[in-house]
Amino acid sequence: IASPLLAGWLLVAFGPRVAFGATGAIAALAAAPFFWTPDVAVRWRAAGVLSAAVPGVLLFMCDAWIAVGLWVVWQLALFVTLGESFIAYGGALAFAAFVGAVGSLTVGRHIDAGGGRQAVWLALGTVALIVVLRADAIGHPAFAVIANALGSLAGCLYIPTLMTPVYTMAKRSPCALRFHVATEGGWDIGGAAALLTAALVTASGAALSAAVLQSLAGVAALLFLLRRQYAHGGAAKAGGET
Repeated sequence: IASPLLAGWLLVAFGPRVAFGATGAIAALAAAPFFWTPDVAVRWRAAGVLSAAVPGVLLFMCDAWIAVGLWVVWQLALFVTLGESFIAYGGALAFAAFVGAVGSLTVGRHIDAGGGRQAVWLALGTVALIVVLRADAIGHPAFAVIANALGSLAGCLYIPTLMTPVYTMAKRSPCALRFHVATEGGWDIGGAAALLTAALVTASGAALSAAVLQSLAGVAALLFLLRRQYAHGGAAKAGGET
């Protein structure tokens, strides 16, 4: 909550070198706790890990496609909509973070209680609604701030619903480390494809809202994949395994 407000103030008061320098220093300090964490052994060989990772790779490819329109393109659109003001933009992000923090305190128990399949519809239906709202909010500052905050609330529903089966599959795979490396690679592939598509869409003269709306294709694909995971028990015992 404090970070976007502080970063916006640093950008306006001291310029980008100080703002990005402070951010870099904090990022470096964030690595310090790893010096005191236990060493985790990783096997040299793990047969079948790639085939086990395929479902997770597909999930992350869809997630990346959604993220490009819903988050990457939207941040550009939000900044422009707010008059390219760092203070206004930081305030909008801080408000969204507050909404997300409040929502995260209450969301997630539904999945742990065995409501995963219902959560898929709720989470992705909410994400689809936010995509449409954000596309429509471009050019309308007050509406854009509200749509941005609602996106954080949707994330409280979306992230646990997506990551519960991913973490469950990782634990069941021959090697959790290799599983996550593969899924992150899937995210990069999906993100690169979505970014290229968004660039082509905007280069053709279409509005930024069109690049935001392309996230709906990822929502539809992810809905199909997640329903299969929850139906087949990939996260049936999410509360105990995550």
